[in-house]
Amino acid sequence: MDSDSKKQNLTFHLTGLALAILVIATACDTTSSNNNTLLGGGEPIDWLVNPNEVVDGGPGIDGIPSIDNPNFTIASEVDFLDISRRVTGIRIGDDVRAYAHQILDQHEIVNDSFDGKSVAVTFCPLTGTSIGVNRILNGNNAEFGVSGLLFRNNLIMYDRSTNSLWSQMQLRSIGGSLGGNDAEVVQLIETSWATWKTMYPDSKVLNTNTGYNRNYDLFVYGSDYTTNHNSILFPIRNEDQRLNRKVRVHALIPPNADENSVTRAYPIQEFGGNTIIIRDHYMSDDYLLVGNSRLDLVNAFNLVSQFEKSLEFETLEEAQLPAVMKDQHGNLWDIFGYAVSGPNAGEQLTEARSYTGYWYALADFYPDIELYGEN
Repeated sequence: MDSDSKKQNLTFHLTGLALAILVIATACDTTSSNNNTLLGGGEPIDWLVNPNEVVDGGPGIDGIPSIDNPNFTIASEVDFLDISRRVTGIRIGDDVRAYAHQILDQHEIVNDSFDGKSVAVTFCPLTGTSIGVNRILNGNNAEFGVSGLLFRNNLIMYDRSTNSLWSQMQLRSIGGSLGGNDAEVVQLIETSWATWKTMYPDSKVLNTNTGYNRNYDLFVYGSDYTTNHNSILFPIRNEDQRLNRKVRVHALIPPNADENSVTRAYPIQEFGGNTIIIRDHYMSDDYLLVGNSRLDLVNAFNLVSQFEKSLEFETLEEAQLPAVMKDQHGNLWDIFGYAVSGPNAGEQLTEARSYTGYWYALADFYPDIELYGEN
């Protein structure tokens, strides 16, 4: 059955409350997936994670439909977003786009295309993780969809080219013919709509013309899900009480990550009300993080070239947004690591393999996770 037929047969018109009830009910009577699990009638899945921790989230394959033909509105003309709600942002060259969480909550994946790059913008509302993935697989332009399966509360995607399954937070395929392959991560940021439209008023914003009849004003998992530390739908295997569960952290993730990998997390709340720069050494590499908790903003860069390592950064006042820092050569840099002015205008710092998510989720996926500033 092709993906369009699946979508037509699995049209999902539940309200937010009904969806939450469905997922909770499923959690109470869920049969774990195992090596005999099939996806789309294909071969049995040889899981690279514990199959007893892979659960059926309820809606089924494509029951949460991806957006495959996104439409956009200029940010300064948007009238459908609440000022306090978050968006996920991306910048590729001069093309800057935002995707509202209140839309992503109900779709989780947007298969988008830029000049010279195809990206799946993915969002798991249960773990609060926005991650961009290059859609070119084995030289083919693939689409990603929602499998309906979860691993440790987190989205398992599948690609419609091979039906391989991908763990969003492990950044790799965990089953199928591409099992073990790392995803090529494309840098995203999360921030409030208020901050985003101040930084990028001329950017494109995913609009509600999605092809689906949905109420995008509602809170699918409840209005307090993002802050209620006890609101977790599926059991947590590795509880870590160093931070409250829903504290948002930005984490560095190594290549070939699995649950034995040592990751490092930086609580966004620790960046304070003024922009702060952190330089750190992790897994033999030098990193730079810049963030501001009041602006709900953080990003990380891997300083790999001699030029990048030689830069001396200092932060800028909020009035100079979208620039957040400057260097000794007179370059001004934005949150995506692009030099927006100066002798190196147009160049970009090397993207880190990193993303933002809830502390409980990162600690559950990576029990050896380090907290910046400890030790």
